[in-house]
Amino acid sequence: MLNGIISYFDQSFIIMLTLVLMALGIAFQAAIGITYQRMIQAADTFSGVENKLLTQCKERFVNCYKLNGGVSNISVFVDKFINRIRFIGMSMGFMKHLSGQLMLAGVFVAGFGVCKGIVEGIGFISLLPFYIISLLGIYLYLSVVSIVDMPNRRQMLKTNLTDYLENTVAQRLEHGILEKEKLMWELEQEKSDEEDEKREKAAPQEERVSFSQEEARELEELLRSFIGNKA
Repeated sequence: MLNGIISYFDQSFIIMLTLVLMALGIAFQAAIGITYQRMIQAADTFSGVENKLLTQCKERFVNCYKLNGGVSNISVFVDKFINRIRFIGMSMGFMKHLSGQLMLAGVFVAGFGVCKGIVEGIGFISLLPFYIISLLGIYLYLSVVSIVDMPNRRQMLKTNLTDYLENTVAQRLEHGILEKEKLMWELEQEKSDEEDEKREKAAPQEERVSFSQEEARELEELLRSFIGNKA
């Protein structure tokens, strides 16, 4: 009786471990799909402010644009940003590989349970849950992978982000820079005009002063010549 309970407990533990590993593998794939889909929709509808990751992307792009006077290759910038996306501290690529490893671990644990049951002489009916869980888990995993379609979603996200940054954010920044340059030019023009006006106002006074000095010299020469003639 005790041996039967221990054997049943071991079998239940193996089944639970298999379910947990497979569930985590499927959950990671679903998390990848949800993260990408939210960003795709936010970038497509130009509502990046509502998405934290897109807000970070926009802030980095603006800082880079202002620091370097523009972004020469927006596509490369977007690729680098997508590679930095993290979910609970893990990159999308790492989550994808981890998801596959968890599924393989679940299948391995289920296979171990089947082998253990055969060695212990457990009947096929008692081993049937391992087969059902393995097949169902693999089917669900492959279904989620095909729905998520990570390469395609990544490309869609890249396209939407590139379009958003290039045709919306970059144009606004460029317009702002042009407006700033225009304002600075206008201020310089006003300053130059004010200096010209000051010089124009001061010029007649200088001319009058210099004319009176010449006139004084001419009078002085006339007086000297007149006195010389008298003498």
